[in-house]
Amino acid sequence: MELNKILTTRFVNSHGVAPDNYHATSIYPEFVQVEPGRWVLLAESRMDCVIRKNPDGTLEVVELRRLKKGDLVAVGRGENGEDGIYVHAGPLDQLPDFLAGWTPANVPAPVVGSMVGPVSGPMAGPVAASTSADMQPSTLQADTPQAESPAASSVPSAPSALSAHSASSTPPSPAAPADKFAFRTGVSRETSFSLDYDTLYQVLRHDREHGHIVWVAGPAVVFDADARRAFAGLIDAGYVHGLLAGNALATHDLEAALYGTALGQGLYDKRQAPRGHYHHLDAINTIRGCGSIRAAVQSGRVRDGVMHALETRGVPYVLAGSIRDDGPLPEVIADVYAAQDAMRAHVRRATTVVALATALHTIATGNMTPSYQAGPGGSLRPVHFFIADISEFAAGKLADRGSLTSRSILTNVQDFVVNVHRALTGACRTE
Repeated sequence: MELNKILTTRFVNSHGVAPDNYHATSIYPEFVQVEPGRWVLLAESRMDCVIRKNPDGTLEVVELRRLKKGDLVAVGRGENGEDGIYVHAGPLDQLPDFLAGWTPANVPAPVVGSMVGPVSGPMAGPVAASTSADMQPSTLQADTPQAESPAASSVPSAPSALSAHSASSTPPSPAAPADKFAFRTGVSRETSFSLDYDTLYQVLRHDREHGHIVWVAGPAVVFDADARRAFAGLIDAGYVHGLLAGNALATHDLEAALYGTALGQGLYDKRQAPRGHYHHLDAINTIRGCGSIRAAVQSGRVRDGVMHALETRGVPYVLAGSIRDDGPLPEVIADVYAAQDAMRAHVRRATTVVALATALHTIATGNMTPSYQAGPGGSLRPVHFFIADISEFAAGKLADRGSLTSRSILTNVQDFVVNVHRALTGACRTE
């Protein structure tokens, strides 16, 4: 493997146009050699972007639309160090030896004689939730020795951090060879998901206090009385740190708060309300009349539900608009790129993403979500991505679009939300 090449950059000649042979980022950790023997890790990465070198020497992962004339952009499409870029698709605790001593790419080059690397304080990660063997639970510490933090010490199941100076020197024990023929190797509605649920519960319990949990939800979550109460209960219990959704989820949740229906059908009894097809439009009109969802909650017009819980608990949310929206609600972001920016602001911090019955928003979020998180103190941990959907197509589509480390649970999303709420809060009922 050739490792002598230093990262090469070229100037951007036109706004929004990358130079020829630009390097496109992936979901995996990518290390860049900025000077001989000094490798840096791209922080807050996402797939289908480019690497921009800032005037202070730091590297930033940006969308093509953000490029300005005169920017310096990394070039080279080799992934094994031959172009000064190494894409690590293996376990996080088994980096090759030449990456020992890596530092975050968003930290300026050290001054000679100064301490190299960030301060200590690893972010402990829970048991890995990926279906891929590539995603292991270990946390890596760059440049600084292991230092126990309160977060790490309070989670007995969290694995210990590893120093980047001792990156993989011992190969993993070989796994048993797989049979050439076996049944049930894929994921379908017949698959057993008990392990996946237990892993999800462990991850959410850990990340409630030591991570950032982002949920991506479609309107089906609020089409059922129990599911709607359960998701609001998860918000109240602190398991939701951010919500990404569209106009529909908020509209039908607010319709339920005002009329007890979703698209005119009773949430519990499923009866069609007289002229119920007006209800979602009336809900939008009422909220627009109030000026905002927040104003409707504060005035007491909206007294329960998901949006009420988000507003009363101060949990941020993004409502991304689409071409099919009615209304929309005042908080809906109609500009698709402004919505993308708002979503990515949450995904940048995410340690766990849970996507519920929305193919469009799930794929959009998956495209923004890396398989790892570079945290405080130069730590490295996996980002867990769970999908709950009754459609096998929706789960497969996300993998086809590059989110290779996502974990699918194929089930009715309303049952899923109720089960998760009961498991995490101990509630036998959602009332």
